[in-house]
Amino acid sequence: MKRLVKLLAPVLLAVLVLVPVVIAQGTPIAEVDTSAGETIFNSNCMACHQTNGQGIPGAFPPLAGHLPDVLALDGSREYVIDVVLYGLQGAVNINGMAYNSVMTPWGAMFDDQQVADVLNYAAVAWDNGAALPEGFAAFTADEVAAQRATPLDAAGVYAKRQALGLE
Repeated sequence: MKRLVKLLAPVLLAVLVLVPVVIAQGTPIAEVDTSAGETIFNSNCMACHQTNGQGIPGAFPPLAGHLPDVLALDGSREYVIDVVLYGLQGAVNINGMAYNSVMTPWGAMFDDQQVADVLNYAAVAWDNGAALPEGFAAFTADEVAAQRATPLDAAGVYAKRQALGLE
């Protein structure tokens, strides 16, 4: 028995170390069906961010070409979830264009899976997927639930934006 424990100890240690890493990495976003998120986007987000993800200059910021830059920052996953859940209000500058409008808080309308779905769609739509950080994992309903557990207002989300170094 003692010998068996000695033999299995390295294996158990490897499992304890590697399993959380594999779980934390999640499903690669390229393997996720984004059709549900596309439907949500087209029904709720398209009026402001447009079908091409370019937004409306000076009014509503683009997601195309910008979201991957945000998602490359440490702490950005929580931030973008919070933007969808709680909205955003305040002056922002994206690609040299100033915006000062209000992002609708969708947390009361969307469940956790719907938030994850629409974020996964926006992360890969309009060629965004090609610019995502290598190994980028799809958003999950569990991640959204964790952010929902700590409610914010739009000002709190804006403070997170500033803390990320985003203009």
